[in-house]
Amino acid sequence: MPATTIPAPHSTPSAIRKSVSSDRIVIELAAPADLEALAELEQICFASDRIALRSWRRLLSSESASVIVVRQGDGSARLRGAAVLLRRRTSSVARLYSLAVAPAQRGQGLAGRLLEAALQQARADGAAVLRLETRVDNYSAQQLFRRHGFAALDRRSAYYEDGATALRFQRSLWDSGQATPALALNAPFYGQTLDFTCGPCALLMAMAALDGSIVLDRTAEIRLWREATTVFMAAGHGGCGPFGLALAAAKRGFAVSVYAPGGQAMFVDSVRDARKKDVIALVEADFRASLARTDALIVDAPLTPRRLIEHLHEGGVPLVLISLWRLHGEKGPHWVAVTGFDGQVFRILDPIVTAAPGADPGISVSVEEFKRMARYGRRRHTAAVIVSKGPHCGF
Repeated sequence: MPATTIPAPHSTPSAIRKSVSSDRIVIELAAPADLEALAELEQICFASDRIALRSWRRLLSSESASVIVVRQGDGSARLRGAAVLLRRRTSSVARLYSLAVAPAQRGQGLAGRLLEAALQQARADGAAVLRLETRVDNYSAQQLFRRHGFAALDRRSAYYEDGATALRFQRSLWDSGQATPALALNAPFYGQTLDFTCGPCALLMAMAALDGSIVLDRTAEIRLWREATTVFMAAGHGGCGPFGLALAAAKRGFAVSVYAPGGQAMFVDSVRDARKKDVIALVEADFRASLARTDALIVDAPLTPRRLIEHLHEGGVPLVLISLWRLHGEKGPHWVAVTGFDGQVFRILDPIVTAAPGADPGISVSVEEFKRMARYGRRRHTAAVIVSKGPHCGF
């Protein structure tokens, strides 16, 4: 198995290496000495919403900003273009705050080269998604962003000083070209049709990635839920815990490993009624006892990103319990399937997502963001199920 490398947060201070192209163009990170040139470029590129000189000074010294510049390779201090990247350490989403090319230098492909440099730097900074805004009437910019893989996300009314609307774009920084075949699984997407079936749907996608004969439909979705449900949750029908999902996969001939520290019933804390707590604990204990009679591996420890990547190398598909808050701003446990890792970014399939026809339903998540989201509740519960090809387990 290949060695597993986990990028440290902000471990690469700069992905932009100073280089001179055949047309003597240099793209590199800005230096403090570029302050006046950046302010001059801002003046000639924009009539409003300009970045002030003091703001440029702050951006050049900020750990949460990267300023990329394009200059002529003849030692001239004048800049031909610049881009500003912003990133919060607690988020895997970076923002392209500004992209500017001097009017006299437009039409030479500099904007595209600058945009690619910004994408490269955002990945190196640990981001998994890059977002940006442009005026709704700036059609040339919109075409540029679409050519480079961005998709329109939403609109922001009265966003600019003159009251103009902004069109927001987004691009995943997942790079399938950086992933080995073992770490880029061809898993089909199946969205949940009920509020409480995220676990069964994540399991269906995992099994279908390993066995093309698996049928993805509502009958299979509800059948798996009936087999794996904990009966009760805080409201509505019960969800599914790791032992129930693993047992359902084992019954279908798949090899499974469960990561559940302490082996506790995951959702006992989600209900207040003592009788419901007892039922959840009883059901989970029964699932675990049944699973112990199979060849399943039960690990009394959390699944680390390093071990998750190793399972991907080995051909497994991890199902991970996350908090809905990090992705959707809602409180509650939620199951997703992890289907790839490109050296910097995890690709996950989230059954709650509604993807447009033909659009990639995958979500890109940085390693650090994955660590934050793979915990649930006040007790910070963690759970994961690894589904792999395997012999029938004797049911």
